[in-house]
Amino acid sequence: MYIILSQRKDIESQYMDKLFSVYHFPPKYRNQIHTGDMFIYYQGDRHSREHRYYYGTGRIGNVYNTSSDDYYAELLDCHSFNTVVPIYKDSGYIESIDYQTVRRRPIPPWQSSIRPLPENAAQYIISKAGGLKPEADSNLQIELEGKLKNAMKQYYRDGNASALNDIVVHAKQLAGVLGVQIGETDED
Repeated sequence: MYIILSQRKDIESQYMDKLFSVYHFPPKYRNQIHTGDMFIYYQGDRHSREHRYYYGTGRIGNVYNTSSDDYYAELLDCHSFNTVVPIYKDSGYIESIDYQTVRRRPIPPWQSSIRPLPENAAQYIISKAGGLKPEADSNLQIELEGKLKNAMKQYYRDGNASALNDIVVHAKQLAGVLGVQIGETDED
């Protein structure tokens, strides 16, 4: 089954989401998201029409809760779109393609952070994405970010100058995972 995950990229969320890695959601959506579901990321903006689009895809991994109010879904096999896909198709919405397979009304429930998506609508979105770009291995990225933070704490908090070497090593490893080029700089 395909689902939509609403995730704003341009503002800070009250949820503990990590883009293309972990999706945090309230219990009211628990029955709408399952391990193995395929998802399409959607960014909505009620004030700006050009900021309403689809921008990535992946698969739902483990779904778990840490309290009665906090549920999380692990996101796997994630890809961002080379081109964002506007929510509109001709005179309607892409999510209205074959809407009868997942809901009664043609207009999507935009306020729902997690909602079912017809398979033909999902395939149409992916076909308009201009290709898929794999996202960094999120588990490795999280591990390297933690090592870098710890090395920085050792240097700043503990005054451990030898931690500078670890900072350089972990920063280079993290840059590699993120696809960022780091070069040597010449200081005068």
